[in-house]
Amino acid sequence: MADGQLAYNPVGYHNGTVWPHDTAIIATGMARYGYREEASRLGVATLEAASHFDHRLPEVFVGYSREATQVPVAYPTACSPQAGASGTPLLLLRVLPGLEPTAEGPVSEPHLFAPINTLTLHGLPGRVDRQPP
Repeated sequence: MADGQLAYNPVGYHNGTVWPHDTAIIATGMARYGYREEASRLGVATLEAASHFDHRLPEVFVGYSREATQVPVAYPTACSPQAGASGTPLLLLRVLPGLEPTAEGPVSEPHLFAPINTLTLHGLPGRVDRQPP
């Protein structure tokens, strides 16, 4: 839910809180359908939020606007670490540089959003063809 909707409640578990793994999935869909800048903006904001949680995203955090609190607010009973949230940065590392797997190996079409101006990944393996035993 979003600010301005009748049932929106920034501290309501399902009515206004921010779920990092859902945000990463939404960013992936946005990028796939051509909304790369918007996807990058969501990805960067999520990674910025992680810095306020010792770089360990919680299950969920309170959905206050940046103008209201300046920093993300922890949800009182959120699990941290939490499996879904721990995968969030890994999915965003695919979204931000535009990584897509192909038969020839991964291809990248980056669309970075400030403050991330460059992103370098080393040792990214390509496809390995294996013969059946």
